[in-house]
Amino acid sequence: MNQPDNLLDPRHYDGVRRPPLEAETLPAWCYTSKEWFDLEVKHIFRKSWILIGATSRVPNPGDFITLTHTGSPVIVIRGRDNVIRAFANTCRHRGAILLEESQGTCKAAIKCPYHAWVYNFNGALQGAPDMEESKGFDRANYGLVPIRLETWGPFMFINFDNNAPGLKKWAGEMYNEILPYDPENLVCTRRAEFDVQCNWKLYVENFCDVGHVKTVHKDSLKKLADSYDKPVETEYVKAEGFSFFVTHAGTRTLLDGVEKKKGFDRIPTLTGRTTHGSYYPILMPLGCIGYCVDSAWALEFYPLGPDRIKLVVNSCFHKDALKCPDFEEVAKDYYYRMDIAVPEDNWINELSQRGLSSPHATPGRIGKLETAIPYLNNWWLDQVLGPASQPSTKGARVRAAL
Repeated sequence: MNQPDNLLDPRHYDGVRRPPLEAETLPAWCYTSKEWFDLEVKHIFRKSWILIGATSRVPNPGDFITLTHTGSPVIVIRGRDNVIRAFANTCRHRGAILLEESQGTCKAAIKCPYHAWVYNFNGALQGAPDMEESKGFDRANYGLVPIRLETWGPFMFINFDNNAPGLKKWAGEMYNEILPYDPENLVCTRRAEFDVQCNWKLYVENFCDVGHVKTVHKDSLKKLADSYDKPVETEYVKAEGFSFFVTHAGTRTLLDGVEKKKGFDRIPTLTGRTTHGSYYPILMPLGCIGYCVDSAWALEFYPLGPDRIKLVVNSCFHKDALKCPDFEEVAKDYYYRMDIAVPEDNWINELSQRGLSSPHATPGRIGKLETAIPYLNNWWLDQVLGPASQPSTKGARVRAAL
């Protein structure tokens, strides 16, 4: 499908705006166009809460990680007061990158490799050599540029927009739904990175696509899906996002057959429905998390252009599980589940990207097992084009079984 001259003409997206089972998918250029991707960076990624990993990556004062999200280099560091903060990874003197390592520990301070300006873990400028004769220079005005960072359970989120709602308001009714999983005591024990040649939206759509389990994962996850006690429930709540709940026996984080091996005990604080199911919140625009009876996992997305992402898969376990003498051996079975299923998703999303890059690609239709995808598509369109006039599920608590 040829890209139109005016990408912002809402008439191009009339098919997407229809009710779910009448709706079309996004036009192909939304997945392939550099111009559209740049609009997403401006209107979505610069204004939304972005998942960047687990708090356990920076356990002690001075521990830091660095990342770049859609062109913005960031430092995340735990202060001496035990507070985790984020700053732009650029010196206030001449703009040099301050920390190059992806992860490490600053023993005393953050020191610029160019002219040795020194910042404390709170971002304040402590030292600025050879600036004594610069008129009107005040170190208090040249601290690191702060970036908003908040946590939800075991995970950290950043937001480049100082005027955006806080994370608790953004997550809305989902915010407290994770409490039975004792999220503050979940520890990330492995991060697996993948370079995937696809648009970021395809991967989030795939996460919310119930139907692909029986095809893409027919030799891996399908048996787990066949054991559900009842259909997957999609919960549209007062939030910038929505969630799935799956009722089932046992755990969903071990493959069939492997599950017969010894797994970890259930998280001790589970109550109500969480004792026999898994909860999957999707925090817009791309926060995909899974809370299960014995573990949790989350996907981080780093869009590198319209047709490529860095994907990071986080595997988390309760602190009690980490005390098991055979933790490392048992955890391998949980990692194995991800090591099988994630490459299957990578493959199908890359296949979709290749197909959408064809000049003959046209919008498709939405089936009964994909009705969460129009919610995603419309939210993304709302950020870039402005909200549509027709009613949506946002703001109402609606539960749909798939």
